[in-house]
Amino acid sequence: MPIRTFSDDELRRTGSLKWTGITAKDGSPTIGAWVAEMDFGTAPEVAAAMKGAIDDGLLGYQPSWIAPRVADALAEYQHTRFGWDLSADDIRLAESVLPALHATLDHLVRPGAPVIVPTPAYMPFLTIPGGHEREVIEVPSLHGEAAGGLGWALDLDGIRAGLEAGAGLVVLCNPWNPTGRVLTEQELRDLQALVSRYDALVFSDEIHSPLVLDDPTTPFLSYARLGAEFAAHTVTATAASKGWNIAGLPCAQVILPDPQLRERWDAFGGGVAHGASTIGAVGTIAAYTDGLEWQGEVRRYISENISLVADALRDSPVDFTAPEATYLTWWGFEGLGLDPNPAAALRERAHIAVNAGRTLGTGWEQWARINLACSHQCADEIVGRTLALLP
Repeated sequence: MPIRTFSDDELRRTGSLKWTGITAKDGSPTIGAWVAEMDFGTAPEVAAAMKGAIDDGLLGYQPSWIAPRVADALAEYQHTRFGWDLSADDIRLAESVLPALHATLDHLVRPGAPVIVPTPAYMPFLTIPGGHEREVIEVPSLHGEAAGGLGWALDLDGIRAGLEAGAGLVVLCNPWNPTGRVLTEQELRDLQALVSRYDALVFSDEIHSPLVLDDPTTPFLSYARLGAEFAAHTVTATAASKGWNIAGLPCAQVILPDPQLRERWDAFGGGVAHGASTIGAVGTIAAYTDGLEWQGEVRRYISENISLVADALRDSPVDFTAPEATYLTWWGFEGLGLDPNPAAALRERAHIAVNAGRTLGTGWEQWARINLACSHQCADEIVGRTLALLP
């Protein structure tokens, strides 16, 4: 099934935020490589299901059958793709991953307890806790030799220090936005052995799991899947939005295999589910049940872009570790003199819009997050323009 890649002109003409939301200071257009969405449309099966729902007039609030159907579809998908025999009864609907985090902070985490966020991190994880009057404890992650050959690794000593300081929640992003790591079973077990010693929960954001790039050496394992002792302190959030490119139609799922934690969630969870889009839910059902072939082609296409970029950067001074999942990539420019920061230099001098490293955590000011879910031509242009900036 061929993947359709939209051209720059098409994406700008339709007003894509990714391609029109950031321009150079003089108003010049930029290559869109910042917002976490793809330039590939969505699966034909997903598009057909959503169009059919519109034609049928399904444009109101959620019908009663939506949430159970989404739960069944996710359970089937988790079994087919990852081998997790998950019960549909353990799945709840949510508007999106971030409202699920808001609700977790409001209702499940000890009042006033700080939140541990390993960095680099998805930007809202660093800003949301403050809105709940909670301190963020940033834990810079291990890199290079310190990561034991993995490229990036959690700093368990730093996480332990945060827990000892009273943290009530650890935000786990797996697959890891922006590094692209897929955490190993041993890493997850080491984290659980640590968290279980404290009165703390884990919020496991697994929204990028459909985009694990099928390397047989890096199988994806959900944290809560590894046993009752994991599930007892874990709120898992996922969605089809990234893997099938329907982020503008919010419909996420919260997985709660632990009966006691699920009962606590159900006391307030109706409000979290209320904002889920009906059309997005229809698309989600189609994605999980009928959209696997297209999604596999997307992963193949993204893998080719990553290989293209990794080959181009191999002998350059840019710090780049090829991701094991997702189309988001993390580029280091330390010591390369891209002032005032790499994101600004890329925007003004190379006309590429990226996420500034400083927004993903303290200490990452000389890094940038770059989206490679684009055409091969665009990926080649991104890396070519970037290399042209270097001394």
